[in-house]
Amino acid sequence: MSEWMVTTSSAVVLDESILQLWLLGHNVDQATVLRMPAIQPPVPARVLKSYITSQYRTYEMMHHYLHHPRHFAGQFMFPLSHSAKQHLIERYYSFDESVIREILGKKLNSRTRKDLDEVHEKTGVKLTSCRRQFDNLKRVMKKVEDAEGRTLVQDIEHQFLLPHHLARQYAHILFIADNKLDTFRKRLSCYQFQDFEYCGSVFMQYWTASTTDTLPEFDPLLAQDARDLRSLMLNDRAVLDEFRNRVSNNLSQSAHPPVLERIQSNFKVVLRNVLSIGCMINQQKEVRNIFVELTDKLVDAFLQVGWSPVDMELFYDSMMAEFQNTTSLTSRYRERYGTSWIRLVTGIKLSSIRLYRQPTTQSLLTRSFTR
Repeated sequence: MSEWMVTTSSAVVLDESILQLWLLGHNVDQATVLRMPAIQPPVPARVLKSYITSQYRTYEMMHHYLHHPRHFAGQFMFPLSHSAKQHLIERYYSFDESVIREILGKKLNSRTRKDLDEVHEKTGVKLTSCRRQFDNLKRVMKKVEDAEGRTLVQDIEHQFLLPHHLARQYAHILFIADNKLDTFRKRLSCYQFQDFEYCGSVFMQYWTASTTDTLPEFDPLLAQDARDLRSLMLNDRAVLDEFRNRVSNNLSQSAHPPVLERIQSNFKVVLRNVLSIGCMINQQKEVRNIFVELTDKLVDAFLQVGWSPVDMELFYDSMMAEFQNTTSLTSRYRERYGTSWIRLVTGIKLSSIRLYRQPTTQSLLTRSFTR
């Protein structure tokens, strides 16, 4: 006689509003109080609490599976549609930008996790939710750090089934964390998560080396080219003068004469600062301060002469365009370093314009242009 094993299951009903409260870290009693005013027609509190308890029980059962999204997508314990599973994964790995801002750049270790009480107090986000977001970051980092053959974004999409936009955000966060880029200096307190995440995307696109490693690293060859260019462009008076004149002539149609005169007189300082930032990107201790360097050495410089982000963009574009026209620099050098120059200046242009902020408490008159 044949033996049969029969299993039965009923459809899982997911209430988006209760899911949100669970992700936010509210317990059943808190969720009941928060949902009660929205229930129409009204129901007894005990009925609503029973319903929320049932929903929470389902989410807690899914909790372990959501740590392994590919496994969750293939399991049959919870009879959900493909789109419902994808939605749950995306929601579980979503994050509060205010929480990530407080974690950004820190080591993803047990000490940082213990300090999440402070993150909870500063952001108002429940400690349970802060821990979920931290643990998700750490889980993604651990999963991708030893992988090869895919880009970081591709590997996060593959391993965690996240939509492209969310995978990109995780990639930029992990890049900043892996390189220990400092985001906590007082000078940087005016910047939000989106500012740093954008800069992380710029650094990854323009300043990292082509490699089979999933976690990209700053390109040491780009840093070496920046050192070579610093010597070639700053130590040769003919090259410096011609390059400055060409950039100034390019800008003369758009910049106001007093502003243009001020930048001309400080052109060597600005050029040196641009190249110095390029030189530091493969120095682990120095590159940690890259956000401070960008703001102190470039953003403040342009603020002091009264330039807007549009003026800054024109200036950087002129620097890129006139490099190849500077005949005092031999054609061999222009060909050899042209691509690196474009990569370096494009990255600085995009990141420094993003970090442009008008000062609030400190007068520009007290800041030094030269740094």
